[in-house]
Amino acid sequence: MELVIFLLATATAGLGGYGVLVRLGLDDFEAWAAGRVAGLILVALPSWWLGVIGVTSWRLIGAGVLALWAIPGILALWQRKAWRQVLSAEAVFSVSAVFVIVVRLDHPGIMLTEKPMDLGIFASLLRSDGFPPPDMWLAGEALPYYYWGALLWTVPLMVSKLPLDIGYNLIVGLIGGMVGALMWSLGRRVGGGHLAGLLVAFFGVFAGTPDGLRQLFAGVSMGSLDFWHSSRQVADTITEFPLFTLWLGDLHPHLLSMPVACLGLLIALKAGEEGPDWIQVAALTVVFGVCWAANPWSMPPTFAAIALALVASDRKWYWPLGEGRRRWLAILSVGVGGWIVTAPFHLGFHPFFDGIGLVSSWTTVGEITLYAGCLLSAATLAAVGILKWVLESRSEAGRAAVLSIGAAIVVVAAATARPTLVLLAVLLTVFIMAVLRLEPGAGRPGLALAALGVFLFLVPEVVFVSDGYGDALHRMNTVFKSYIQGWVFLAVALPILLRWGIQSRWLRGAIVGLLLVLALPHPVDMVIRQFRAESLGFSGLEWMSEGDRALVNALRKEPGGTYLAEATGDPYSVYGRLSAASGVPTLLGWENHEMIWRGDEILDETSRRKDLISKIYNCADPDEVRRLAGEAGLHLIAIGSLETNDFSAQALDAIASAGELVVDVEGAKLVRVGSPVAD
Repeated sequence: MELVIFLLATATAGLGGYGVLVRLGLDDFEAWAAGRVAGLILVALPSWWLGVIGVTSWRLIGAGVLALWAIPGILALWQRKAWRQVLSAEAVFSVSAVFVIVVRLDHPGIMLTEKPMDLGIFASLLRSDGFPPPDMWLAGEALPYYYWGALLWTVPLMVSKLPLDIGYNLIVGLIGGMVGALMWSLGRRVGGGHLAGLLVAFFGVFAGTPDGLRQLFAGVSMGSLDFWHSSRQVADTITEFPLFTLWLGDLHPHLLSMPVACLGLLIALKAGEEGPDWIQVAALTVVFGVCWAANPWSMPPTFAAIALALVASDRKWYWPLGEGRRRWLAILSVGVGGWIVTAPFHLGFHPFFDGIGLVSSWTTVGEITLYAGCLLSAATLAAVGILKWVLESRSEAGRAAVLSIGAAIVVVAAATARPTLVLLAVLLTVFIMAVLRLEPGAGRPGLALAALGVFLFLVPEVVFVSDGYGDALHRMNTVFKSYIQGWVFLAVALPILLRWGIQSRWLRGAIVGLLLVLALPHPVDMVIRQFRAESLGFSGLEWMSEGDRALVNALRKEPGGTYLAEATGDPYSVYGRLSAASGVPTLLGWENHEMIWRGDEILDETSRRKDLISKIYNCADPDEVRRLAGEAGLHLIAIGSLETNDFSAQALDAIASAGELVVDVEGAKLVRVGSPVAD
């Protein structure tokens, strides 16, 4: 029943979003496809502001807001009676969501990678009386991380009372559905039709990389592809692609913010047709502000995409003066207003940013081809087509100049031993030239987005964002965050790129078929695995022992302000599992993440807490346990599977004797040593 209520709550949000989006001028297919994410924003933003100013019942009020927004949506749907478009959009969403859910059934566990951290943020929001929410891995401190993407789902989770380990995996699927439907809508708008929408949705969300086909040629059997290798294609970096992220089930900000960024682009493309009106600018401001707070890494590309959609209309390119003044003022309003919309978050959040540096390692042509070959090959074909158009429209001297420049570029690529940098720079230059010179109706918005996508692939060849991961991994995050966003923008532009690159309709179909061959091994492999799996499931905590799950269930019922002690250990492991699954803050979780979030200055405190945990679990004296727990401000001490493995039976017996036994299931115990009310 909880599952049904959760789905109804998100569908209700979709109704509210639909009612607003048709008012913005989107057609019924687009409005329904984007309705859920728009509706979740409409619920979360006012609720969040109430929490910021101290209203502790912000989630409950959010439930009321959810119901109220549905009313104009129902009226709009009834008046417009666009049932065919609405049902078509719902079908795209549903098929996309079901596919993602199905390919994750053989590995639903919320463990390893950063999934426990993501789960912990959701759990913290479900317990928080205000903002920022508590840090589940450093008891007594606020979470110094961007939580807005998870916040969008908090009210539906609260209303439905759906267990979080089920809700987490369902949200992964729903995001896949949202992004699939949004990419289809973007493809329709940029490429002009449902076929273009299908093309963009597949290559933007569900396509694999050419590395899958390479593995097959290398002798790997279908059903045994190494997805991790494909997601680490460039040395010392992360090269996740949308399908891998959805398959992994990593509800990290880069995935949580993706539907919000797509929504902003969709509204901006509509606003750019005739020039934005005030309500479109207001909507873009809100969406951009939420996207910024959900994932600061997505702020520059999303802002650039919105700006390009507003000034690179199919009619012409608009400069800041003359008739373009209103569009550029709209861009300024979106940028400034977006910060204001979520200002309390920005004022309290200190990004782990150590500056910009020049890279000391580069991507080879082979590496980038095995990652984004499908999209970059289409971009290259389009660039050749554009250059052909330029040559045909110029004098003989002009053609000679263009050919000379092309020859010089080839020489530079060979001489610098950085051909990827040079070739990406050439693509970017060609697309910029085309965007500025195209005649009306030639696909300018699509080529502008292609230019942005290529630029995002180019950035990690020149600079990196320094974030404390060391010299060997200096551009790891920059490649990760740039590439996956560049992938999305190039996918949106794909119909236009193919149209410019190949004039023959039949030849274009053959090229699409070839790209499908390159892109299909990964998704096909994911489906095959479900038939070979020894077990399938949906609960994210089935990997836990029965005793540990009992501890989590008990912890979720504890009042706010409760602090916990559990075993601490390596990051990207199952340590910190109880606090992450329940939201009850532990004395210390993943120490290295606290360092990344807060800087080196936190290390003295985390070392002190680590030492205190060791003393609690090793002292073997009930009186000393109580004294140390009081010193640490703890209310509960956990004895679960990890604690039993890491510490002596004598020491654990002393802990069990130090206070009230709250839980005792299958050897797992939860000991109360203090009261959060009294504290």
